[in-house]
Amino acid sequence: MKIAINLLPEEYKIAEVKRAKFYKTQTIGVTITALLVFLSSLTIALRILQSHNLKQIQNKVSATEQKITDFKDVQGSLLLLKDRLTAINQYLDNPSQQVKMYNLVAELLPKSISISAISVSSSGEILVLGAAKDGGAVDKAIEDLTLSEVSKDKIGQVSVDGISRGKEGIYRLTFKIKPR
Repeated sequence: MKIAINLLPEEYKIAEVKRAKFYKTQTIGVTITALLVFLSSLTIALRILQSHNLKQIQNKVSATEQKITDFKDVQGSLLLLKDRLTAINQYLDNPSQQVKMYNLVAELLPKSISISAISVSSSGEILVLGAAKDGGAVDKAIEDLTLSEVSKDKIGQVSVDGISRGKEGIYRLTFKIKPR
């Protein structure tokens, strides 16, 4: 067994206890301060990292918005072209009065008449200049244009503006055809 004898004065012992408490308090204070500095620097580092990430995301969003804006311009152009294409298709699907009359006359005129010119006015009137080797072809042409079932509802009037026969025996004719 050991015997411990304390020969130091009581004030020294109290001072030592106070100093030990002070060092303990100081150590805790320094630890807390270091911990607060560490947490503050960590918070600031996270804030900087988030700010950097936000800037990258904002740049991506801006680039995407620019692409969308470019696509809107392209979309407007495409819609305009689509409308134009629709209009063109309507015209192609529904031939004009002039085209219908030209096709009808080209179908009805006999092959024995040699056509030198066909002109179609904006109202659909047709002027045909042609030549035939015999009078029967001229008669057949007039008959087909006026009396056929196909021409009944489509041709309103056929008039022979001129007919002549040359010394070689070829008939030259001029028809004027008016639609209904």
